[in-house]
Amino acid sequence: MAEAPQLVATLRERSNEILASWLAQFERSSIRFRRSTKASAHTAQVANLVELLVLATTSNADLRPGSPETRELERSAAFLGAQFASEGATGFDVAALLLELRDVVAAIVRPEHGPALTRLFEWLTVVALDGFATAGMQSLRERTADQLETGTPVVELMPKVPAILLVGAPSVSVLDNLLARAWMLAVGTGAPCLVFDCGGLAEPAERNLHKSYAGFLDQVSGSAVQVLLSSARRVLREHLVAMTSEKGVAFQHFDRLDSAVAHAMERAGYLVRR
Repeated sequence: MAEAPQLVATLRERSNEILASWLAQFERSSIRFRRSTKASAHTAQVANLVELLVLATTSNADLRPGSPETRELERSAAFLGAQFASEGATGFDVAALLLELRDVVAAIVRPEHGPALTRLFEWLTVVALDGFATAGMQSLRERTADQLETGTPVVELMPKVPAILLVGAPSVSVLDNLLARAWMLAVGTGAPCLVFDCGGLAEPAERNLHKSYAGFLDQVSGSAVQVLLSSARRVLREHLVAMTSEKGVAFQHFDRLDSAVAHAMERAGYLVRR
């Protein structure tokens, strides 16, 4: 960028003015809808962005998005987006923060610096919104994992008839915890069988189950507990049958959950009418 020293001096000398103008413009920005966040709550972050902008221009760079000189600015923008997501703000708030800052900075610098700064701030807005979306998706995945781990039934259907009823698309770590709970329940109740129902398992989660089931078999191997698989799709059933046979664990598959439960009840000493 031409005349970078002059731009650096302008940004540094007028940083307080930039911050004050941004505060006013962000509060009344037309692209903010819910206005769930106050400008004052983000003053320190904006001041940091201005300082990083000064450092980027100090190297006499052209402020090309994605360049080494703008790397810290981009990291700060991504972090900013993620923080907005954690605060329950919207993407409109993220865009308003950076676009209003762009307009404030563009208004005080010399005209020849405007296009490069505008291009940079638009790129930072994209980076921040990507951070916002990524953080939001991660938060959703974590909430879903917690709900699946808490809500998946790992229960005694009858005394000494434990069952795990898989639902949804749990991750490998959630499945690991669920299968460990199911095994502890079977051992703790002295059950002869453990019903393992896959009727509610989403197809995309079957690959995760392959991974977790191997660890589960390591726990079950050598015990007298029989694994009763029910309602599994053919491909999944064949894979689990092969894994179980290799470990020498007692195993039986049923097309229906009620059939598996009836078998478990018989093994547990209940009189079951067929």
